[in-house]
Amino acid sequence: MIIKDFRQFKDVDIVLGKQLTILAGRNSTGKSTVLGLLGNSSELKKKDGLTITKKRFKAEFSEILHGSKQFDSSGSDRLQINVADDEGNIVDYRQFRTSWQKDKGKDRFRVIPLKTLENGKKTEAKMQIPVLYLGLSRLYPIGEIDEDDITSKKIVFDDDGQKKWFVEKYASILSMYEDIKSVENYQLNGVSKKNGVGVETASYDYLTNSAGQDNLGQILLAMLSFGRLRSQLDKWNGGLLLIDEVDATLHPAAQKRLIDLLIKESKKNNYQVVVTTHSTDLLKYVCEKIAHNSLINNSIEVFYFTNGNRILEIKRNISFSSIDNDLHVESMVQSSSRIKIYSEDAENRWFLKKLVPEYMPYVDLLDVKIGCDQLISLYMGDLPYFKNVLLVFDGDVKEERLNQISPIIRDRLNNIIKLPGEVRPEEVFYNYLVNLGPEHPYWNSSNDYVNWTYFMDNGPNSQRYSQEKERERYKQWFKDHEQVFEVTKLFDYWAQDNEELIRLFKDSFIKSYNAIAIRTLAPKISI
Repeated sequence: MIIKDFRQFKDVDIVLGKQLTILAGRNSTGKSTVLGLLGNSSELKKKDGLTITKKRFKAEFSEILHGSKQFDSSGSDRLQINVADDEGNIVDYRQFRTSWQKDKGKDRFRVIPLKTLENGKKTEAKMQIPVLYLGLSRLYPIGEIDEDDITSKKIVFDDDGQKKWFVEKYASILSMYEDIKSVENYQLNGVSKKNGVGVETASYDYLTNSAGQDNLGQILLAMLSFGRLRSQLDKWNGGLLLIDEVDATLHPAAQKRLIDLLIKESKKNNYQVVVTTHSTDLLKYVCEKIAHNSLINNSIEVFYFTNGNRILEIKRNISFSSIDNDLHVESMVQSSSRIKIYSEDAENRWFLKKLVPEYMPYVDLLDVKIGCDQLISLYMGDLPYFKNVLLVFDGDVKEERLNQISPIIRDRLNNIIKLPGEVRPEEVFYNYLVNLGPEHPYWNSSNDYVNWTYFMDNGPNSQRYSQEKERERYKQWFKDHEQVFEVTKLFDYWAQDNEELIRLFKDSFIKSYNAIAIRTLAPKISI
């Protein structure tokens, strides 16, 4: 669907998944508006079929949302909804205009469809697609209504197969172990649009059902109604099931089971489900499902609505951690989902931060000192933990040492990389300095501080560091001169002379990071 300037929407294009589309985001970002617009686009004539509870397959925008005289003005070409086949060919469409019209003496806000037919005539008829909308009114607690204001009747299923399906799915999703004797449809007098669904067991009846039971019962009946309708029609072109806050009043395990069933049933009976949610448990579960999907022809889509930058943005299939951060109003810096990096020492971390500064917000670079062999031992001893962290070794670590970890595991997990060069970071820069030619521009920038002769006379192998072991001599030399390196921008000159090494390392870093991000649902780095 394409929304052009309707309320806060500005030229937004939303491509719905073939089976399930989830609209998520903060409050007041327009998710329910999208459901209302979709519900208003289509209907099924009464003669062509009714739901199990004898209702029409239709939803009016005015029954879902009210218009605002202050902010909702009349206008044309405010919205277009295209219906496409599996190959992406548009088979039907409706453009929509908005208008305030008198209805029984009151101003009524309407969203009116428009289509130009092949003969040039225009029609305001909706698309003939069955649609059901389950709004928040379905969650009205029955306990807040006087029992005298409740009327009910048993739901009559077409056959035992329908009732068996309802009972099995109901019990499975709610982890219920009591036998269900009957299913009731009840109406709360004085509460418009509230048609509840309750069950009776040996222990209780519909009057003591929870809001979660009622919610689930209505959703299951909607799925059954679509399956029933498809079997009744000679020609089936699909339908549209819209559910506002699909997770409401359901515990996390039930939410996941319900989503799985919605995906299965919509695929089986070829209709489309669009839901809204704020549940991070549910969003994480769905993001895991789509983590490996391409952005083309997905059967499941997540559209995230955010106004964090004071304008509405709708982001498609972003990572769960990005969603979680935005819902909790956190930044990447605060996020607990950042991928941890284990390295050998401070010099390794200095080099790493210089090599990929733009990716540091994605990671948590741990300030620890762990030798190569010890880090390998930890990795092998706790693979469930270490498979989801990034290990960065110095360039002098030989393959024979890394091969203590099975090459098959290393290839599969792809979370171990080495810094550029064949030696430790300290040696990389010492060797670079002493091998620079006299005309190198670095010397022009640093002659007020150091020169080539100074480094030769005060290097890690000089008398100044003679009391240290070789590895410690280089480390101490590096620490003594780190401030000089920063002032003279040594790394920048090294980087200009080693562009290919940096490119290869960045490629390796991004691939390993993204391999972990896919497993942990952290935000991926775009390549």
